[in-house]
Amino acid sequence: MSTLQDISPSSSNMQASNFAHVIFQNVAKSYLPNTPLECHYTLTQYIHPDQKDWVGIFKVGWSTPRDYFTFLWSPMPEKYVAESTCNCVLTFQGYYLPNDDGEFYQFCYVTSKGEIRGASTPFQFRASSPIDELLTMEDEGHSDMLVVTTKAGLLEVKIEKAMKEKEELVKITTVLEKEVLQLRDHVESLEGALLREQKRSEQLTSEREELFNASEILRTESDEAKRIYKDMSAKLIQLEEDIISVTQKAIAKETELDSLKDILKKIVVEKEQLECQLKYEKDEKELYKVHLKNTEIENTKLLTEVQTLKNLDTSKENLIAHYKEELGKLQICLADTKKKK
Repeated sequence: MSTLQDISPSSSNMQASNFAHVIFQNVAKSYLPNTPLECHYTLTQYIHPDQKDWVGIFKVGWSTPRDYFTFLWSPMPEKYVAESTCNCVLTFQGYYLPNDDGEFYQFCYVTSKGEIRGASTPFQFRASSPIDELLTMEDEGHSDMLVVTTKAGLLEVKIEKAMKEKEELVKITTVLEKEVLQLRDHVESLEGALLREQKRSEQLTSEREELFNASEILRTESDEAKRIYKDMSAKLIQLEEDIISVTQKAIAKETELDSLKDILKKIVVEKEQLECQLKYEKDEKELYKVHLKNTEIENTKLLTEVQTLKNLDTSKENLIAHYKEELGKLQICLADTKKKK
């Protein structure tokens, strides 16, 4: 018989409920040594069989899966459907079985990972006794097969099965009670977490509202700042245009000022010239006044002479006419002088 691979002892530390994933059927209280032994078992929907799964005969008190006495590979069921139940049978040859040594043994189903997923009730290997009354009964898994056992063995199997079911129920009840307590603790924890989350949610809602209000204020301020910036930009552009206009006007004024300075220089020169001319004209006027005065005096003298000459001879009329001509010229000159005044 082939040997098994090394399996870690910790892999056999399974929960009690895992032992019911494979159920051994019709396990007798005792079996004959050196006689082929059929082992019937049912794979439940809680186990997924593998080609490396095996069934071993263990002496009661074993501690690891390596403590088997003998084993056989568990065949893969034909047309296996996942998560369904399946009945299987193995036949252990008599020469691989223990002798009548008074020890108790049990079948165990071991997975390829070294996990114990099923264990039968204990049984012994004993030689036949004349006081044992043999009975035949149908195999629960195969209605066309008969199993031979004793009355005492059958009663012991039934008692053992009932005790096992009771133990399983107690274990299940204990597990369920623990699960209920855990669920209650979990519910209380969830309620506390829910209360904290509600408070956190309320706080976040309040913070969100505050942030929204702050965002609205910032948006309003941003819009106002944009408006002010737009106005300032327009004013800046206008100021730049005004500066350009003023600069151009200043340049024009400077040009005009330079022109005015030139004109002023010309005016000053003309003024000086006019002042000189005016002085000259004043001097000339004074001269004309003196001349006019002298002319008036001379005219007076001439009139006197004319009057005197009237009494003279006709011979001197020509001289008088001459003097009149001269007097006319002087009068014209005098009139021109008055107009100039």
